[in-house]
Amino acid sequence: MNDELAQKIWELYQKGVDHHNKMALYSKTTQAYDFYEDRQWVGVEAGGETLPFYNFIKPIVKYKTASIAMNEMAIVYTPLESDEVFQQACETLNRYAEKQWEKLKMATLAWNLVKAGNIAGDSYIYFYDGGNKAQIIDNTNIYLGDEQLADIQKQPYILISERLRVEDVKKIAETNGIDPDEITSDEQEHQTNKPIEVKDENGKCTSVLKLWKENGVVHFCRATKNVVYEPDTAIAGLSYYPVASFIVEQLHNSARGNGEVRPLIPNQIEVNKTLYRRSSAVKTAAFPQVVYDTERIDNPEMIGEAGTALEVHGSVSAVKDMISYLQPNGISNDAKVLGDEMLQTTKDLAGAGDAALGQINPEQASGNAIIAVRDQAAIPLNESISNYKQCIEDIANIWYSMWVAYNVEGMQVTITDENGQEQQAVIDAETLQQLQVNVRVDVSQANPYSRYAQEKSLENLFMNQQLSFEEYINALDDSSSVPKNKMLAVIEKRKQQQDNELMMQNQQLQAQNQQLNEYVNQVAQQLGYQDQGGRQNVMQQMPM
Repeated sequence: MNDELAQKIWELYQKGVDHHNKMALYSKTTQAYDFYEDRQWVGVEAGGETLPFYNFIKPIVKYKTASIAMNEMAIVYTPLESDEVFQQACETLNRYAEKQWEKLKMATLAWNLVKAGNIAGDSYIYFYDGGNKAQIIDNTNIYLGDEQLADIQKQPYILISERLRVEDVKKIAETNGIDPDEITSDEQEHQTNKPIEVKDENGKCTSVLKLWKENGVVHFCRATKNVVYEPDTAIAGLSYYPVASFIVEQLHNSARGNGEVRPLIPNQIEVNKTLYRRSSAVKTAAFPQVVYDTERIDNPEMIGEAGTALEVHGSVSAVKDMISYLQPNGISNDAKVLGDEMLQTTKDLAGAGDAALGQINPEQASGNAIIAVRDQAAIPLNESISNYKQCIEDIANIWYSMWVAYNVEGMQVTITDENGQEQQAVIDAETLQQLQVNVRVDVSQANPYSRYAQEKSLENLFMNQQLSFEEYINALDDSSSVPKNKMLAVIEKRKQQQDNELMMQNQQLQAQNQQLNEYVNQVAQQLGYQDQGGRQNVMQQMPM
């Protein structure tokens, strides 16, 4: 049974490999990374010469990655039922999601996810270990049951291939009662990282993780070519595949996407060729060439040496008859014009012109003006930003589904309260199982000019006395250029000083009242009156 299941999984894997080969996904992805990572003359025999290139693909990818990933995403869970217990549970989940985002370093993972998507067209993130770990998956290492179905949660199955150390796979197999000797090393055949694979003495093997659903419940197992070393396991309560995808631009009738690199490669090649031709022309025609009489110069090898004398013989004649220089012909400027035009036009058509790339002097334009120009240039990115938001929403649904599945006895989590203090929070099992949530993702831009404009607006409100100093500081973001925490400490110190001063004033007033009472009693005793609450009569009878 084990061998049959392993064979079925491997057949599905080979089917996915055939699809990737048919679509040239392996070669296209490799080429995209080569051009992004400055390997733009791969396969060209240059006779040891280092060939020049202008890599305009990298800044375009970096710009678009930053424009998408710099949008800060906040996960918000809200209950479908307006029950106070459910609302409190969702508030706890919201704070726990913030904690989980930091714990998994999701800001970095999300940035890498967007970058990989911009280069290859689509990228994937896989969550495991109850949602406490995450891993970016290359598009060439994921195989979908239906390559024309864009919704990954509706896939009949998902395969994820990995190259793992044989020793590590054997340990997992032994834990599951599988003979570790059935795990053997193999050679990768198509992975894009074949030239740089690092092996130990035991080698590596291809491991395939299969995910599928039965009656709405996610199952998984792991297999090599010959054996299932982690058996079929159903994760009760988990209804979402723990895989989320980011697609830059959805291809028609395909589950895959089109990135930023591949459409630019033909222009990048032509720009590089034009640059090489110009460079070669300059080398051969832009510098004067020496011409000399070999029969009258004894040491021609010294002609190119500075500060050396040339030995000549024969009859006396003019030096120009022995040695001279051919003046170079002028080089047409058309090649440079073509290269520059192609470079600039390509960047403009890609939505990454000078304004978009941030080549604006902020001293000559206001923050709002820069934001307006940037936002106008970023309009073509709205589709990608929307896809990124959907990816984060999918991640939020995956997290919630995993929390419910892996915490059947309730959740006890560590969250951060409004004051920045960590505290324990509990969601009982009954509430967690009955809770139905709606997921929303709030988006806020975190680029420098947006922060500058926001801080400037708050500063104007403060200067116009529409906000107090404390309100102004509290309204600032934690990432503000103003040291918010230090200012809050100053405000707290001032409050403490004011409280101390008020306390001292109260103590002084109490002391003065006590002295006054003592003085009145002394006067009353001197005049023969008893202090029986008749202080008003005493005062009335005192001489004025």
